Amino acid sequence: MPFEHQFTLWLLYFFAYGFVGWLWESGYVSFQKKKWVNSGFLNGPIIPVYGFSMVTVLAVIAPWKNNLLILYLASAVVITIIEYLTSWLMELLFHARWWDYSKVPLNLNGRVALPISAFWGLGVVVIVKFIHPFVARGVNWLDGHYGIYAAIIMLAAAMFDFGFTLANALAFGAATKRIDAAIDAKKQELKTHLDTQLDWLESYRQDAAARARLPRLSAVQRRLLKSFPNLRLNDTTASAKDIEKLMTLLKNKRK
Repeated sequence: MPFEHQFTLWLLYFFAYGFVGWLWESGYVSFQKKKWVNSGFLNGPIIPVYGFSMVTVLAVIAPWKNNLLILYLASAVVITIIEYLTSWLMELLFHARWWDYSKVPLNLNGRVALPISAFWGLGVVVIVKFIHPFVARGVNWLDGHYGIYAAIIMLAAAMFDFGFTLANALAFGAATKRIDAAIDAKKQELKTHLDTQLDWLESYRQDAAARARLPRLSAVQRRLLKSFPNLRLNDTTASAKDIEKLMTLLKNKRK
């Protein structure tokens, strides 16, 4: 098979499974929050780590795809390694833990956990045996009609999305630190007023002047707060959930 054709097929598989992963993650988080949430790191309907994981698994397990035990074990190991490295690199770059398995038994530094890895292994077996034939049919149709052009257009769109999201994510840490400082100052202020029973969030709700002085997050940064339910910020004392509550209050008060 010519290199160009192989490149096109693997790139299309990457985007196909990135989209499948986005549907799964967004559906799961949306079910938890009882409203639709785009749960990807990027703005578009793709989660690259799913695409990369499935492409790697399909390439690695190709000789053993009919051996369920090897398929299961190899998939669990490959995805666990990718998940650990992705978590470590994202925390190194953004000073935030985007998912956290610390409360899951048999976890390793909160980045991966044995029950989660077991689930991923089972999930890949289901995908390879039942979902992949449909995905392959769609990829082959797209390749047959549009070929390398479809792959290049998707890659260009994803790179633009990545650059845009990366710029917002890099500024995310500085913005959340300023918000954290404002929350801490409000808590200290309330401690000096022994006659008030207000908590810090209710105080902001009633104080328009204090709200006006708060730093703002961009739409992308607010989405990142909502997209990762277990987000842990390394450089703030306030939790991501508290910052999200404050940003939601600001947004609602502007309506």
